[in-house]
Amino acid sequence: MTFCGCLLPTDARTACRNCMTMISPPVPNNTTPAPAFRRRRSDVLQQLTGIALKQVDAQFADFSARLSAALLEYSDSSGDARQANLSFNLGNLLKNHGYPFLLLANEGLEKALRHEIELLEHGAARPASRRASDLALVPFAEMDNKVLMGSSARLFDIEQADQLAALNSRLACLLQRDTLSVAQNPFRPEVFLSAIHAAWCVFTPDAEAHPLILPLLRPAIFLALGPVLQALNDDLIAHGILPELVSAYRICKSSGNLSAATREASQQALREQLRQRFETTSGDSVASGRGGSGLLGQVDTLQVNSPAINQLARLRSGMAPGSLSRVDETTIDLLSQVFDAVFGDPHIPQEIKELIGFLQMPVLKAALVDQEFFYSDAHPARKLIDLLARAGIGWDRSKGTDDPLYRTMKQGVDRVRNDDGGEPGQHFAVALGELESYIHTEEKAAASALEAPITKALQAEKIRMAGRSARDDVAVRIRTGEVTAFVEAFLESRWVTVLTLAHSIRDENPDVLTNAIRTMDDLLWSIKPKLIPEQRRELIARLPMILAMLNKWLTVIKWDDADRLRFFADLAECHASIVRAPIDLSPERQVEIAVEVARKAAEHRLDLEARAAPEPVPDQFVATVDQLQRGAWLAFVSESGETRKVRLAWVSPLHTLYIFTNDRREEAFSMPADVLAHQFREARVSVLAQDGMVERALVRALDQSDQTMAEDSA
Repeated sequence: MTFCGCLLPTDARTACRNCMTMISPPVPNNTTPAPAFRRRRSDVLQQLTGIALKQVDAQFADFSARLSAALLEYSDSSGDARQANLSFNLGNLLKNHGYPFLLLANEGLEKALRHEIELLEHGAARPASRRASDLALVPFAEMDNKVLMGSSARLFDIEQADQLAALNSRLACLLQRDTLSVAQNPFRPEVFLSAIHAAWCVFTPDAEAHPLILPLLRPAIFLALGPVLQALNDDLIAHGILPELVSAYRICKSSGNLSAATREASQQALREQLRQRFETTSGDSVASGRGGSGLLGQVDTLQVNSPAINQLARLRSGMAPGSLSRVDETTIDLLSQVFDAVFGDPHIPQEIKELIGFLQMPVLKAALVDQEFFYSDAHPARKLIDLLARAGIGWDRSKGTDDPLYRTMKQGVDRVRNDDGGEPGQHFAVALGELESYIHTEEKAAASALEAPITKALQAEKIRMAGRSARDDVAVRIRTGEVTAFVEAFLESRWVTVLTLAHSIRDENPDVLTNAIRTMDDLLWSIKPKLIPEQRRELIARLPMILAMLNKWLTVIKWDDADRLRFFADLAECHASIVRAPIDLSPERQVEIAVEVARKAAEHRLDLEARAAPEPVPDQFVATVDQLQRGAWLAFVSESGETRKVRLAWVSPLHTLYIFTNDRREEAFSMPADVLAHQFREARVSVLAQDGMVERALVRALDQSDQTMAEDSA
């Protein structure tokens, strides 16, 4: 293993896929990186810290204003007078004195990031989690804070999953590791959240104020971490640190939220490889972008009589040695690979392969005249091949050659074949425009048939995500281990329904969700031990309102059976036992009770964790589903073995639901992302085609060339 100019480990005798540096003699595997490399790697990591701090600094004023407004709003809606007054004072404090908070946050975040980078760079072990025997002594407030912090971090982890995955890959490359988990990423959301909360605790010394902002550290109020992670990714790209070329291409093509810089960096990597491939050792410059005039003059005289056979390969083998320039040889070799990919694709009908085969000589001429064919995926000749291949897979052979789609494709091919001069690529552009127009018209006509399924799918996705958020809200509170068994069952079976409803309408009425969560929290507060008379009096005063709100919500979800009466009877008994507790308890007895409650809560929490099903780990099949693009063709295999070819017509905004239509667009069906991933896992579905056939063929050609060079040099 050795290292190139972009810091990536690369096998000897091959070119780095990112900076194109040729690597000479191999370094033994047991050789540690040179000190200079370590220093440069450390410099890159420290530079990332500066970028993150700069991004946070640019956003902090807006974040501080949002947080202040949220605190003031909470003071107006809180039913607890003390909490309302505290929230009001803190909101005004932050509004009028936000600069000290900024300084504390910057200092704390910089310290946290540098500490995390040190752990990452030197492979130091992170602090172990608490032992079960220690958990009983952990204060309730600390446990609550950890639970709320973890819940908030998960929201950001889900929202920024793509950016975090890309950053993990690039950091792993930088550190010469196979993988890097989110928990090892020094720029993971949890680090930002913890640092800001720690700064808040210093900014507001009052201990009661410390947990107040934790429920407010949500995506709508907190710093926008997307631009921060994107800036970090872009900086690593600028240093030449990219994922493997094919993976980078697929990620960039499938993720619309990636920046233009990221997409361009992936394309630039391929362009640099192609330029190196075109370089010659004899001074045969390619600066003009034109091949040898001898071959270009012969192309017009060549005819393709057998369109489904690679005539380019035959042309190459039939030329006398030395009669072609290095540029011409490379051009023919790469185009041969492109047409081999077309002819070898089992999903493209033979009739369509023959149409594309007629383009061999026109494409060769276009590539000789303008090598942008290789460097730009927007080249009309390249786009036409891609579109013919993708549209051909969806062509219904039973309609025959009189089908309008086939006629449009043939008309375009004939237009290119009968090229009578003019600007290079002009006829490709016209043919491409006609085919794109036809396909767009067809899709527009079919769109009306998809309106109802899409509306239904959007509603289903909204309800599904609302249910997930509701379960998370309940799980965060149950996970503490403090909740009585019958209340725990109530929350999981009934209150999840209430919260699902509230989450589903929060865009129209956010106060509903706030009210539902506050009612749940009030219920949980009401069943906690009350060790002093003042706490019991507060319970008696607040209990009527708490019960009224519970009943109101349960009526909304139409829970009116005997279980509701049983729940309130159990709840009344629980409240009565709290109120009937001895009036005066010595401080020692209060401590004993608190420790015993904490011990039982810790035991219950550990039991819940042991019984909880592990969260599914995303695998390659989940990634495959997430990378599917609208317009892709897939093949589903039924239990009887019958294959059905369908087109991906729509992807929901959150990539949780996919709608497919058949080749005749006569029916549409939807499938959740997890079910689709399972179908891939069971080999019940496969991807027939997506955009970028030419790109994939070029990548494959370069891979094979590199492998051949390595074998020849061995």
